[in-house]
This record gives sequence, C-alpha cells and structure tokens, in this order.
Amino acid sequence: MNAVPRISVITPTFNRLDLLRETIASVQAQHFAAWEMIVVDDGSGDGTQEALAGIAKADPRIRFVQREGAAKGGNVCRNLGLGAARSDLIVFLDSDDVLLPHCLGGRVAMMGRNQDLDFAVYPAGIFFKQPGDCDLAYHAMRPGDDLLRFLSHECVWEITGPVWRSCFLAGIGGFDESLKSMQDLDLHVRAIVAGGRYLFVCDTDHMIRGHDDPGRTSMRHFRDPEMYRSSEALRAKLAALVSQAGLMTWTRRRAMLGLSFSASELWAGAGGLANALASWSRGCALHKASLGLRLEGAALLVLTALRLPTRRLIGRWSGARRLRPEPVPIELLD
Repeated sequence: MNAVPRISVITPTFNRLDLLRETIASVQAQHFAAWEMIVVDDGSGDGTQEALAGIAKADPRIRFVQREGAAKGGNVCRNLGLGAARSDLIVFLDSDDVLLPHCLGGRVAMMGRNQDLDFAVYPAGIFFKQPGDCDLAYHAMRPGDDLLRFLSHECVWEITGPVWRSCFLAGIGGFDESLKSMQDLDLHVRAIVAGGRYLFVCDTDHMIRGHDDPGRTSMRHFRDPEMYRSSEALRAKLAALVSQAGLMTWTRRRAMLGLSFSASELWAGAGGLANALASWSRGCALHKASLGLRLEGAALLVLTALRLPTRRLIGRWSGARRLRPEPVPIELLD
C-alpha cells in the first residue's frame, strides 16, 4: 500500500468508459502527485470493470471499487467511495468531467493554510470536446445568501466545486441514498445548515462537460414524473431541515414556494393537471401561502395545461409575488 494520500478523488461511473478514461487522465495529469482516485462502478456493462483493473494495476494511486448489493445509483457509489477513502480531504468528480492540472495541489494548499475551514469552493468552467473550447463559466459565484440561492434551485456551486474535510462530511451524513436527483443540492444545503465554515476561491480549477444526454439525471428532472415526485419529497425534507435549524425566513420560504410552483408547472405542461394542482396545494400548505396566492397559482397551472402562452404572465406574477430572489427581466422570458 502506498503512503497515505493528501487528497482523495471519488468518481462514480456507469457505462461511460470512453469519457471515464478522459476523467482519469485529467487526475493523472495533476502537478501534485500525493492523491488517490477511487472509481466506484455501478454495474457497467461496457467493459469498465476490465479496463479499470488494468488502469489500477498500472497506477496504484487509482483504486477500483465494484458496487455490490441491490441498492445502486450515484449516491450509493459516492458513499462507498467515502468509506474507502484514506485521505482527510475529499473531492467528488463525475465520470464525464475533468480537473485542470493545478486543481488538487491548489486545494491541498488552501485547506492546509486554513485549518478552520470545513470546505472550500472553486468555480467550474465548461467544455464540449476538450478544455479550452468554451470560455463560459458553469456558474457565477456572486455574493449573497447562499442558502436562499440553493433553496431557489440556483446552482451556487456544483458537485466538484468543494474540497471537503472528510470528518465534516461524515458529520453531516454523506449523501442521501434515497434521492433520485438533486443529491448535490441536498448535500450542500445540509452543509450550510450544519454551520459549515467555508469560503470561495476565485480560481477555476475544473471543467464540466457540456452535452445534451437525454439519459442524464439532470435532464430527466424536467420530463420524468418520477423525478417530479422525488423533487417534491426533497423540498419537503429541506424545508423541515431549515425550519428545525431556525433558519427559515420569509424570503427563503417564498423562494421554496416558487420552486414548488415551478415543479407543478412541469406537471401541468406534461398534461398532468390533477397532479400539478395537488402538488401546488401541498406546496402552499407547507409554505403557508395565502388563499389568494394559491388561487392565482392554480389558475396559471390550468392555463399552462391548456397550452396557452403563459410564460410572460407567469414571469411577471412570480416576480410580483417574490417567488424568487431576483425577478427575471421580461425580455429573458421570450
């Protein structure tokens, strides 16, 4: 066994061998060498297991874990990786994304200089074929209420953004294996609610692959009724968590109500008006909406189900009712 690594990179994967090779290569290209990479396979059938065995044999810093048992999914695999990690610093890296060469060294140095931090967050760039072919940032790290922004379903930072202390992750329970989507949102909200000490570092050190894969969980979230139900359960969980911690404010409650309406809007657009109205009613009860607000939202859902052009109207209504932190300019709704 090699010396204990300074930082562990955890990557779940499922049937993505070609992309996974690029992800692994980006870790091997790090300027900093004292790392380990734990790749957890979720039962791939594309030769991933055989390929990983060869890669791990050639580079002992890469460890291959095969997920076993009935429970599966990215959350299960990430928790397995956490259990296998030997470092006190953790980075999660999806199997289609890449690290820039200075990433791990910079993160180890940052956490070494700031022993009081539970995690630090780095911004991501976007690429399509190779890093550098796009100059867009994946998200804007603006100052403000990060908890409010997460509760509004804004991507304040994504799953590879933080470098974590493993003891802090263990303290907040790792990933919720019951979730079908938005597992990073859940983890990051729990980290903030738990009082995690963190800071933003203005150094883009990793890249998110931009591609339109209809099988991706993030894409299914917008068209799969199973995901609509899962996201409603998550919103209820987070609302209870924030309330129990004494952190629920009127603005945060309104932001979560806005998210409830957006999910109900998906139901209505998919032809499930009864489900849309029921979901909206539950959201209104949870977030203590007035009768007028309930009726207005229900009317807009009916219009949406009738395929009428409601986008501008809903945008104005949401802004006026403060169902999001910052109203979207009407010209962006066209």
